[in-house]
Parts: sequence; structure tokens; C-alpha cells
Amino acid sequence: MSFGETGSEFDPAWWSTPLEGEGDDEFHDDLLLMSRRFEAALQEPNLGDTQRDVLVALATVTSALLDPHNWQEPFSPAMQIAGRRTALPSDLDASQMAMLARLAPLIEPPMLRARVADVAWFYGDRSKVELIDIAIAAYRSCPLEPQAWGRNSLESWTRAFQLAKRRGPASKAIIHEMCQQLQERVLDSQSADGHMVASLSDLLASNCRLGRDVALQIARKLVSLAREVGDDELRLLRHYEREAIRWFRRAGDAIAANDCIARVAESYASEAQQHLALEVSNSQAAGLALEKAIAAIRGLPTAYRRQHDLDSRLEELQAHLATTRIATLEAMIHFESDPVDLTDQAAAARRKVSGRERFEALVQFARQVSLTDPERARKNAKEQLSGSLRRLFSQTTYASDGRKVAAYSGSAEDTEDQILSEIIREFEIRVHCVSLAAILPSQEVLTFEHRYTFDYLVQLCYESPGIPAAHEALWARGLWHGLNGDYASAAALLVPQVEHLVRYHLNQHGISTRLVDDETGVESEKSLNALLVNPEAADILGGGMVLELRALLVEQQSANLRNDIAHGLLTDAAAWSYATVYAWWLCLRLMVVPLWLMQGEQAE
Repeated sequence: MSFGETGSEFDPAWWSTPLEGEGDDEFHDDLLLMSRRFEAALQEPNLGDTQRDVLVALATVTSALLDPHNWQEPFSPAMQIAGRRTALPSDLDASQMAMLARLAPLIEPPMLRARVADVAWFYGDRSKVELIDIAIAAYRSCPLEPQAWGRNSLESWTRAFQLAKRRGPASKAIIHEMCQQLQERVLDSQSADGHMVASLSDLLASNCRLGRDVALQIARKLVSLAREVGDDELRLLRHYEREAIRWFRRAGDAIAANDCIARVAESYASEAQQHLALEVSNSQAAGLALEKAIAAIRGLPTAYRRQHDLDSRLEELQAHLATTRIATLEAMIHFESDPVDLTDQAAAARRKVSGRERFEALVQFARQVSLTDPERARKNAKEQLSGSLRRLFSQTTYASDGRKVAAYSGSAEDTEDQILSEIIREFEIRVHCVSLAAILPSQEVLTFEHRYTFDYLVQLCYESPGIPAAHEALWARGLWHGLNGDYASAAALLVPQVEHLVRYHLNQHGISTRLVDDETGVESEKSLNALLVNPEAADILGGGMVLELRALLVEQQSANLRNDIAHGLLTDAAAWSYATVYAWWLCLRLMVVPLWLMQGEQAE
């Protein structure tokens, strides 16, 4: 279908009539509501072909959401489920775009006028610069007031800047006018304008080049607003101060910027006090605020901290943080599930080792449970997350002494951190169940029916291809401690040996485990975590073994045995936990199974 150049064949009543009857001004800013009205108007009888085409096009262009920061795809579906989505402007054809180009000058509501002109230029004939001018002017007409700012004005002004930057020769004048308007609004703002001022400042800084004097004016205005809101609105205060930091740095005033950072730190400290002063105190929230305060002070230059005696303040906040974390642990709710009967599993584990020859019994003991299947564990973790709201919320793990040892932010999509966190959570349950239902019951039978001397274990370690040379006695001593029920001594000896074992086998396959300093040439060994995440480690040791070693030894969300033992953080309770039982059994498996396999190959 073709249309005339003047647009005289269009009747403004076609699109204005469906929008009538709404007293609320917000309706005329809500394009999705407009889209529903246009769709409803399409159900009216006796519509002409041209009128129907106009309503279809308007319903389509208003049904999308604007993403002003995405230049390539600025419009996204309002809804997208199971591969289906709502309409997008890009669904329209060339003749419909040409029709929109002629409609744009005839439309009065600013948001609708801006959207139609924007779509007609973006997807249509870009040589029609009058369309981009209409869109920019309509977007700019959105008021710089708090109520409208969060509803449409921020997105509209952001899109206006994006369009203006691509306007061509006239862009400089347009952008200058917009910057001048934003600058004046920021300088005239009041604390009652709230978060809009910080957002205006961000938009101004992102799109405008201002002189040093203007930058200082804006920075001082923001500091003044921060003082006005004070402790009553600490979050808003920080928004003002952070924007002031940006402008002070632009103006080259580093001292004033550091002063802002120090005030941000104190605002977090004040927030922590407010959380603790509540009738039901929130020590976890207070701890998070103190962490922010400490991080802000640490980010300040050393000379500034020394000059303002902030190092002593830092120590004070750190001591306060330690106290709040202990309070957080004490306030945590302990959940208990219904008991699980593992009697049958324990009996089966005993039968596996009973009545066998000494070495065969040890092999059955080491092989009685299969290791975790990494692919299956990952699949199960994703299934658990897909049906749970837990992934939407942040997760924090504290050690028994109050240290914050792990934190993951919430996300609507499954992230690698969330999947790994879920795998580790399931693995911790496995450690408890396997230790209770298999390792401990079968070990009772094993040590009742056989005597495993230290010399016998040394002999096995010398013969086992899994144990590195010159470390056999240490491995034997650790395994012997575990067979005697001294799991704390076993873990203290064996966990460091596991790190060497992993390094040894990687080296045996030609894989370097060292880091070399580019300047000095000094060599240092990679950490166990770095060794285990190496893809070759899974090929050499097996994916299940690598996953279990990682979850048991180096993940702070779990037992973290390697790091706790290395740094002297292992407590008495942790030293005799199911984690150390499982770690000892895993080490026994690393020694026995390769030896058993080698003997089987020799027998063949």
C-alpha cells in the first residue's frame, strides 16, 4: 500500500480517540497501555483499510520496551516466554515504516510522537533527518521532575542523547542545549528531588564535557545536598557523595574527592549502628555495612589516611565487624529435617568388607562408594536452581569464627558461581551420608577382622603408582592414623600430601605447575585450587576425584580443609568432623585403587 506525501489521508481521530477518557497524565506516558487501547480499537466494526493499518502499526511500535543503552537493538519484547514474544517494531515492513514516517508530525502526545518518529527513522529511511529531530525534541520534552523521571524521562533523555550523537553536523548544538538544560536543573535541585539528582548528574557526566569551574559547582552542590539529607537518608547521601567524587576528580580536586570517600565510609558506619539499634537488631545487615565502610577507607591513599588518622578508625571498624559477625552466627536459625534411616546402607557396607582377605578387604573398603559424577552433579544442580527462588537471593557463608568466607549474588539466570555453590551444597550432604552409612560402619568391620600395621601400609604405598616417590612414609603414617580413628592427625598429614600428589601427576604428564616471575625469574608453585581447575587434572585424576578434592579441600563454602589446615584455622570440631573422615577415606582410595588396578593388569 502506498500513501501520499502530505499525510492528509490520515485522520488524527484514529489514534487520539482510543486514548481519550483517561484523566491520569501517567496514561499518556505509558506506551504499553496505549498499545492495549490500539489493539482494542482494532476490534471496532466498520474500520477502513487505512485506519486498520494505522492502528496495527501504532499497536506494534508501542508494545515494545525501550533499551536506550543498546544502539543495535533499542527495542525489546514486553514479554518473551518459551520461544514466543510480543510484537516488535522490527516486525513491520517497509511500507508500514513509510506510513509511520508520515504519521509522526501529526501526533501530539510526546511519548507516542517520540516512539513513532524514532522507529520510523531507525528502521526506515535514515536520510529523513526531520524524523530524528522530531524524536529528539519529543524525548527532550519529558519533564525533569522526580515523578516523571523514574517513569519515562530518564530513558527518554538517554535515548535523546544517543540519537543526537548520530544526528550529524547539527548534533553539537543539540547536545550543548541538552547539557545546558541538565546542568541548570542539577544546580537548581533540592534535596526533595531525591535520587533523581544523582541520576541527572550521571547522565550529565556520561554525555557532556563541562569546564573545571562548572564541574566544581556541580560537585559542591551535590555535597551540599548530601549534608541536607544527613543520617535520615544515608543511601541517598551516598548517591550524592559518589557523584560529587566524580565531578571533583574531573575538576582535578583529589583532596575534596577523598573527603567524599571518607564521608561515604562514615555513612556506612552510621548505617551499621542504625541496624544494631533496632528493637530486633540486624547484625548481618550491620556487618555488610561495616564491610563497605572498611573497603571505602582502604581505598583511600595511605598519606590521606595517615593525615586524618583513618588507620585507627579502620582498626576500630574491623573490631566492630568481628563482633557483629559472631552475633550473626549466634542469631542464625538451625533447621532440622526428619531423620533418615541409614541402617540398611550401613549393613550393606559391612557385608562388602567382611570375610575377605586383608588387601581385598581394603580394596573393597576404598571402592565401596562411587565418586561424584561431575556431569550428573552439574545437571542436578541446574535442575534444583531452575525450580527454586534461592538463586534470586544473595548467599553468604560464614566460618565458625565469624569470618565471611564466601558470597554469591542473586541472579535470574543460572551463573557458574550459583551452579558450583549448589554442587558443593549437595556434596556436603553426600559427605555426611557416606561417612555415616558406609565409611564408619565398614571401617569397624575392617579393623576388627584385620590388623593393618604401619609397616604394611608403607609397603603398599611403595608399591602404589599413585603415591609420589620419597613421600611413601608420610602417606602411610596418615593412612594409619585414620585406620586407628585419629582423623585429625590423618588430615593434618595427608591434606598437604594430596596437594603434592596432584602437582606430581601433572608434572609426570608434562604439565607445568609453576609460576615464573617475568622480572626476576623466581619460580613459585601454583596453589591447589589453581591445579585442580586445570582441565588436564580431570583427565589425569578423573573428573569425580578432582571435583571431590576441590569441594572438600579448597572451596570456602565447604570444609575448606586445605586452607584451614595450612593457616592453622582448623578447630577441634572440624578436625574430628565427617569432612576429615571423608578426606581420609578419599586419600586411602588414591593409594589403594591404583595399586589394585596395577595388580589386575599384571595378573592379566
